[in-house]
Amino acid sequence: MAGLLFGAETEYAIAGRGRRRAIPSASAARVLLRQAGRQLTHLLDVNLATGFYLGNGARFYVDCGTHPEYCTPECANPWDLVRHIAAGHRILAGLAAGAKAAGMRSREILCFRSNVDYSHAGATWGCHESYLHKTDPSLWQQQLIPHLVTRPIYTGAGGFNPKSAGLEFTLAPRLTYFEQVVTNNSTSERGIWHCKLEPLSAGYRRLHVICGESLCSETAVFLKFGVTALIVAMADAGLGPGAAVQLAKPIVALRKVISDVSCKAPLSAADKRTLTAVAVQRHYLEMAEAHCDDDFMPRWAGDVCRLWREILDRLETGPEAVARTLDWGIKLSLYANQARSQGIRWDSLPGLAVLEEFESPLNVAEDAALHAVPGAVPGAVLDAAPQAMMARQPSRQRDASLPVPVTPARLRTLKRLRERMFEIDVRFGQLGGAGIFDALDRAGVLEHRLVADETIERAMTQPPENTRAYLRGMTVQKLAGNGNVRCDWQEVVDFKERKVLDLSDPFSLEETWRPVSPDECRRNRSRIPVEFSACFADVAYGSREPGPSAWRERAYTLYENGNYAEAEELLRGCVAEGFEVASCRCHLARVMMMMNRELEARAEIELAWTVCEGACPHVVPRILFFQCLFAMLDREDFSASIRSMKDVLRGGYAHMSWTIRPLLDHLHARLGAENFSFLKALGGFLSDASQRHPVEAFSQWSGEEAESAR
Repeated sequence: MAGLLFGAETEYAIAGRGRRRAIPSASAARVLLRQAGRQLTHLLDVNLATGFYLGNGARFYVDCGTHPEYCTPECANPWDLVRHIAAGHRILAGLAAGAKAAGMRSREILCFRSNVDYSHAGATWGCHESYLHKTDPSLWQQQLIPHLVTRPIYTGAGGFNPKSAGLEFTLAPRLTYFEQVVTNNSTSERGIWHCKLEPLSAGYRRLHVICGESLCSETAVFLKFGVTALIVAMADAGLGPGAAVQLAKPIVALRKVISDVSCKAPLSAADKRTLTAVAVQRHYLEMAEAHCDDDFMPRWAGDVCRLWREILDRLETGPEAVARTLDWGIKLSLYANQARSQGIRWDSLPGLAVLEEFESPLNVAEDAALHAVPGAVPGAVLDAAPQAMMARQPSRQRDASLPVPVTPARLRTLKRLRERMFEIDVRFGQLGGAGIFDALDRAGVLEHRLVADETIERAMTQPPENTRAYLRGMTVQKLAGNGNVRCDWQEVVDFKERKVLDLSDPFSLEETWRPVSPDECRRNRSRIPVEFSACFADVAYGSREPGPSAWRERAYTLYENGNYAEAEELLRGCVAEGFEVASCRCHLARVMMMMNRELEARAEIELAWTVCEGACPHVVPRILFFQCLFAMLDREDFSASIRSMKDVLRGGYAHMSWTIRPLLDHLHARLGAENFSFLKALGGFLSDASQRHPVEAFSQWSGEEAESAR
C-alpha cells in the first residue's frame, strides 16, 4: 500500500516552579523553545517563527495556547510511530533538563503527557492524528465514526471526569469535552469527526483526528494508529467498513463507552440492534482480517490484527486482564489500590456527589440518619460541592435513596483521597523519569513494550525511512545553523540561493531543488536572511549575550506578570537602540493600553506604521490589528485596515504566536460583545494560520471578500 502514512501531534502540559513562585506557562514554554534552539539540530519553521523542524524529520514549536507541541515525522508503519512519539517525550524531557543545567538551577520546568486539567479551568491537551488517503473523507466519515466512538476501550488514557463534582472514573477523560458528531473546530465545540482541509501534500488528502489522547503504553499507541490506519485504508478502498455498525446516537454512545470499564455497555445501533464496544471493534477486525492480503493493505496488517484480537479477547474477560498493558487499566488498578489503602471500597465511588464546603456541620442525629440510609456505603468518596450536599435543601430533607458520607472526619479523608487521585493522574504521565508510569515500567511490572529502547534513542536524531521525512530530516542535518534556510512540511527554502527543495510528494526520496520564481521572490522579499537574523537569531540559536533581544524577552515576562512599568522601561531601551523598532513599538502599545494610557498607545502605533517597511512579516498585521481596535473604540470604519491585513497575510509567513487576549479582556466592556469576539478570533488567526475558520464566520472579515468579489 503506497499511500498509507500517519503521524501524531502531541500537546504537552507544562508547569514551571521557582524558588518563591510559579513560573507562567507561557514563560516556561519560551524557555523550552530557546533551549531547543541551543540543543537540537534544526532549521527554523518557515511559517511560524516560534518553532523548528528537527534533524529527525519532526517539528517542535510553541502553539498559540502557550504550550509546547511535538509533531512526529510521517511514518509508514506503527512501530516507527511508537518510536517517534516516545522520542518526542524524551526530547521534551531533555529540553527541560537542559534549561535547568543552563542557568535555571533555582527553577524547574515539568512536562506532562496530560489530557485534562482538574482545576476546573476547562483546559485540555490534545494528541491529534493524521492519516494520508485519497478519497473525499465526507464520503466515508460515517464509516469511521463507529470506530472512533468505540476505540477508547483500548486507546483511553484513563482518569477522572473533569466535569464531575465527584470522583468518577472514565476510560478517556478528554473525550468528556466532545459535544458534537462533526465539527470544524479543534479548540471548542469539539466533534468526533474533524473537518480540517489542510492536506500538507500534493495528490493526497489528510484525515485529521482530534478525538484521542496522549498515551504512555506502547501497546495502546500501536493499536491506536495501526487499527485506525487499517480502517482508513478499507474506507479509502470503498469497502464501507462501518456500514453495518452505524450508531443511532454517536455522542450518547461515546458517553456510555468511556464510562464503562466492563466494555459491555449496550449501544443503540441505527438498525435498532444493541451492540457493545467490543462487538463494534470485532466487526472492523473481522473485515480487516478478511482483506489482510489485499493490495491496498500494508504488509504489517496481519501483525496489527493479531494484537487487536488479543486485546479484545482480554477486554471481554474484564479490566484486570489489561491492568498491566493499557493506560486506563493500569490507572484503574492504581486508583483502586489507593482507595483500599485509605479503607475505602473502590466500588463505592461512582455516582456520589462532592461537597467543597458545608453550610453547617453534621450533627449526631444527621450522622445516625446517614447510617440508616438503605444502601448507603460507609466510606463512599466525596469532597463536597454545594450542589452535591444532595440533600441540603432549605427544608433539610434528604433523598433517602442516595448514599452520602457519614462523618466529618470521613469526609476529610475522602477529600484528601480525591486530591491524591488527581495528583496521581497528573504525575502518571510526567516526563523525565519522575513519572509514575515510567517508574512502574522501570520496575518491570508492566507488559506493554513493543519496540527496543535503542530504537527510540535513534529516533531522537534520525528520521524514519521510506517517506519524505527522511529527506527532510537529512536536509535539516546538512543545513542546520544556516540562517538563510527555513523549513516546512512541504518544502525547504534557501533564500540566499533562491531555491526550494520540493517535498510536496509525501513519498519523495530524491533531493530535487527548483529555483524560486520571480513572483515568489516578490512575495517573499521581506523574508530575506538579514531580516531573519535580526528577528529570530536569539530564539533559534540561543544567544546569551545581554542586549535588546534579552531586554524584549524580559519585557514580555514582565508584561505577563502585570509589571507594566518595568516592561515599558525595557521596551523603550530597545527602541533607543534601534532594535526592531516597529515590533517594539507594538509591544509598547500593548503595555500602554494595559496601563490605560491610550493616547500614548495610539502614538506608538502611528510611529510603528512609519517604520514598518522591512520589519518581520508578522509585525504589519499586528499594527493593522491595533488600527482596527482603535477604530472600533472610536466607532469608526475599519474595513480598509482589514483589506490591508488580508493583502499582507496572502503573502504568507505573517502568522506568529501572539498574546493579545489579556488586552482584549481588559477592553471587553468598551468593545462590546461582537467586536470583542471578532478581535479574539482575529488574534487567534494572526497567531496560527490554521485558525482561519473562526474569523471567517464574522461579516467584518468575510464581508470584505464578498464586497471585493463584486
